[in-house]
Amino acid sequence: MKKAQSRDDNLIPLINVVFLMLIFFMVAGQIQRSDAQTVQPPESLSNTRQAEGGITLIVTADGALYLDNQNVDETGLASGLLAAFSQAEKPEAFVVLVKVDADLPVDVLQTVLRQIKATGLMRVSLATRQVKVDEK
Repeated sequence: MKKAQSRDDNLIPLINVVFLMLIFFMVAGQIQRSDAQTVQPPESLSNTRQAEGGITLIVTADGALYLDNQNVDETGLASGLLAAFSQAEKPEAFVVLVKVDADLPVDVLQTVLRQIKATGLMRVSLATRQVKVDEK
């Protein structure tokens, strides 16, 4: 006597393949939070890594400010930075990561940095993209 195959027996290999693909993409893929605005950071020869454990400030080419992906004005910038600092788990490791567009005028960047300094926060990191130097 032969046992009749049920229709579910044909689905088991398909389910196995789907779960293996899911595990592969979970391990191989990297999910990152995207920024509210895309900026092209200035170039740098430095090898220094970005600081972790703080808040991100994005300044677009037209001078718009985004503090942790929320559009803020100059007064909202100071209060947002101080609120994030007060909620930090490790205040001594709190860093403000500033991502600016390469086309942003320097005087606007200096104004933003002065505003950050006026809040009393001294650990500020400027995000850049590394330029590869051709070895000759």
